[in-house]
Amino acid sequence: MKCLLVDDEAGIREGLAALLRRKGYEVTTAADCAAASRALAEDSFDVVVSDWRLPDGFASSFLGKCTCPAVAISGHPEEVACESTVRAVLQKPVMPTRLIELLGTLAVRREFAVDPSLPADVAALLQRALDVLGRPAAARIRDDGVYVQLSAPLGKPGLVRQLEELGGDLRLVTARGEPQVELRWCRDGRPDITTPVVGPDADWPPSGEFAIDLHGARLGADGFARLLDGAARCQSRGGRVHFLNMPEAMQSWAISQGRAHDMPMREKVGPRLPAVLADLWSEP
Repeated sequence: MKCLLVDDEAGIREGLAALLRRKGYEVTTAADCAAASRALAEDSFDVVVSDWRLPDGFASSFLGKCTCPAVAISGHPEEVACESTVRAVLQKPVMPTRLIELLGTLAVRREFAVDPSLPADVAALLQRALDVLGRPAAARIRDDGVYVQLSAPLGKPGLVRQLEELGGDLRLVTARGEPQVELRWCRDGRPDITTPVVGPDADWPPSGEFAIDLHGARLGADGFARLLDGAARCQSRGGRVHFLNMPEAMQSWAISQGRAHDMPMREKVGPRLPAVLADLWSEP
């Protein structure tokens, strides 16, 4: 696994690099944003681990160029909440065992990576479904622009209940005499294709159920807090608000601030189509 490690303090940088190399990682180091940008332009990496505040700017200046997951290290984790490429934020001082554990998790995800262009919510559902199924080599993913469908050998009948917990549409079929499961979700992760979707800066519907898509949004901690406040007010009036494609760093910040209860998007969704309407599925 190739890692780009960015930190301006030489002792920390070289110490972490030595630790990662002993664990089998191929490590390239950089001391500032400029050096990190050059490294990303010249090579590809499986993960980037970076201090957030660097002598010539913030890590966000080069993390936007990443095609791989990133781990941010910061004494001010609220600053990282808006960066969509950041999978996790480690509070300073960094515990080496926690970093190794986290990179091990990202390595597993990378090995079985889904299309990086998929929105975060449905990509996470695919990852979880593949985990439940044991990541079979025969799994197939189809994206028609509206729905994303996973087809895979079922393996054990007892897995159906775990797959049902992921929401969306589920059906069982027989392919070449073997049981197979098919799972389908709205591409953008919303509960139902009929749920209205607005951006964080757009006018919100005055009532009813709707979704706010955070894909690509750069809100910062204060902006995200205002969204949570607005969602709480909508729900107090009887509405239902879902947040789509929330960056993991943003979720971590809300939890650290004791605001997990203000994130209604954590509710499970679906299924939508009853079994008697299974013929409405798109044809393979």
